[in-house]
Amino acid sequence: MDLDGDLARAAEAAAAFAADGERPDAVLAAEPSSGERVYLVSYAGEGGRSWLLLDARGQPVTRRALVREAVSLAALCELADEVAGREPVPRVATLEYLDEAGSPDLAGVFGAVESLTQEVESTYKKELS
Repeated sequence: MDLDGDLARAAEAAAAFAADGERPDAVLAAEPSSGERVYLVSYAGEGGRSWLLLDARGQPVTRRALVREAVSLAALCELADEVAGREPVPRVATLEYLDEAGSPDLAGVFGAVESLTQEVESTYKKELS
C-alpha cells in the first residue's frame, strides 16, 4: 500500500480513540531509529488538542522514549522543509530524510520541537511508561 493509503488507514484506526466531540485532525508517518513505522495523530476537539502515536497495526504506543523520538523526528522534518521553503508533501519522517533536508538554520527550531514534545506528552491520550 502507498503512503497515502497508510495514512488513511492510520486515520481510520485513530478515530476509534477519539473522545466525544473530538476527531483526528492530522496524521504524520515517522520511522524513528528503531525502524518501525509509527503514526503521530493530532486530535482536535472542543477541549483543545490531544495526541496519540499509533504503531503499524493501529495500536497506541505507550513507550515514552518512542513517543518523544517520533514526535521530535516528525517535527524536525516538517520544520526542515519549512526552513528550506519546500512545500509540505506526505512523506515518512526518517533520520535519512532529516540528514538530507537539514541545514544549519534548523538549529534555531530546537526550542519549538521541545515545546511540541512537551505538549504531546501533557495531552497524550494514554499513560506513558
